[in-house]
Amino acid sequence: VGDVARYLQAYYRHAAPDELSGATPERVAAVAAAHAEFAESRPQGRALVRVRAGGETSLDPTADVVDVVTDDMPFLVDSISMELANHDLSARVVVHPQLRVRRDVTGELREVVGKVIANPAENSQPTHDELAESWTHIEIGSLAPGEADAIAADLERILSDVRVAVE
Repeated sequence: VGDVARYLQAYYRHAAPDELSGATPERVAAVAAAHAEFAESRPQGRALVRVRAGGETSLDPTADVVDVVTDDMPFLVDSISMELANHDLSARVVVHPQLRVRRDVTGELREVVGKVIANPAENSQPTHDELAESWTHIEIGSLAPGEADAIAADLERILSDVRVAVE
């Protein structure tokens, strides 16, 4: 991940304080660490989607979790939220960092450089060897057995549709 403090700051920079207030510092760190571990290998042009039980790596231990890692594009959170609504689910917590990362040619994560900033005057846009990625951690209610796989497949399809529309 590189500089852990910079990563945590970039990861949680848009998170509402009330969404984090009930979680211990250890749990907050565990969520970000689990997401970085999930992001370790991502083939170019492909979204990673994981739907799992939250447990130790969720802000709310009773929640189930949707984790996504993909190229930064418009409409991601809205598209994910609408697909969750199609499954009668809503987000309890959304952490959505837009990160500058370095990956090797095989898609292995080498470093989280920092946050993507919309204002180019701040000189924090990705350089030629960096990618702008969107990482999304969404906490939802508990799922029925077998439901996670169907949700993950539908989210992968939706994210592929978003990529096609944006390109």
